Amino acid sequence: MTSGVYALFLEVSRNIRVNAGSLGILHFTNGCYVYVGSAQNNLEKRLARHCARVKRKFWHVDYLLSNRSVHITEILFKAAWKAEECKIADRLHSVGTPLIGFGSSDCRCKSHLYKVRNIMSARRLLNDMTSYQLKGDLSMTESWCVWVTGLPGSGKSVISEAFINLLKAKGVHAELLSSDALRKVMTPKPSYTLEERDGVYDTLVYVAELLVRSGVNVVIDATGNLRRYRENARKRVPCFIEVYLECPLNVCMEREATRGRSYHAPRKIYSKAKEGRAPTVPGVGQPYEGPVNPEVKIDTTRFTPEEAAPEIWEALQRKCSAHRT
Repeated sequence: MTSGVYALFLEVSRNIRVNAGSLGILHFTNGCYVYVGSAQNNLEKRLARHCARVKRKFWHVDYLLSNRSVHITEILFKAAWKAEECKIADRLHSVGTPLIGFGSSDCRCKSHLYKVRNIMSARRLLNDMTSYQLKGDLSMTESWCVWVTGLPGSGKSVISEAFINLLKAKGVHAELLSSDALRKVMTPKPSYTLEERDGVYDTLVYVAELLVRSGVNVVIDATGNLRRYRENARKRVPCFIEVYLECPLNVCMEREATRGRSYHAPRKIYSKAKEGRAPTVPGVGQPYEGPVNPEVKIDTTRFTPEEAAPEIWEALQRKCSAHRT
């Protein structure tokens, strides 16, 4: 690529104040923003520069992107002359609020940075642009893996689903990997022996590693009762976080006995364990080894899935930001 225009989709994770050079101190509330720019010499180099945390501050957006609470979640681009930059910025009026004067000192536009109300609407508005993935260690869009673990009935599936929905609202795609769904393919009549579990979790981690390496974000919904299963994923996926759902066994049993949707999981496992028909249920017949230092710990007796999802997002942003630096 030599020349073109681009749109940076930004996530501001908390309310911040930024000294934006000639614009002075600006206040940014948490939420999603879109910045429009252009490069007429080397577009790829320009985008790599935006993704670098440490750099000489020249444009307004340099000051914003240097803040640790600001993250690029996606980049769209297309080959075009500089005049197209202003046309694209003007399109964003219908879906966002301009930050007056930001990035528009050399043109007549109100702004080239908009806080958007709905990120999916902004993406649809820019549907003639192509998603751009940077190469190598400069990537701000490096893929990641989140493993949601806990006892059966602790809320893994509903919280994983809530997190996936939050990602969709932010315009971030992720694939959900469920150990129970994988078992239906690998072992239609599971025995839940140690050897069988080893095979299922080795395969689960292998698939997650391949997806992340191919640029796909992954959310794992799996008990992973032995610590070594999750540590295997941590070793093999560079940007990885573990989400531990704390929930007393008696509460897990009550939930599992009364839940409607099963999310691929076998039903009535705790009652079967009490009757001796399921002797390998984690927490009853087999050990469940909780994480030693999880990035996120959530008490699911106190917090709803919708309250838990933003906590996972915040932890993921911190981990991926630290990994990039």
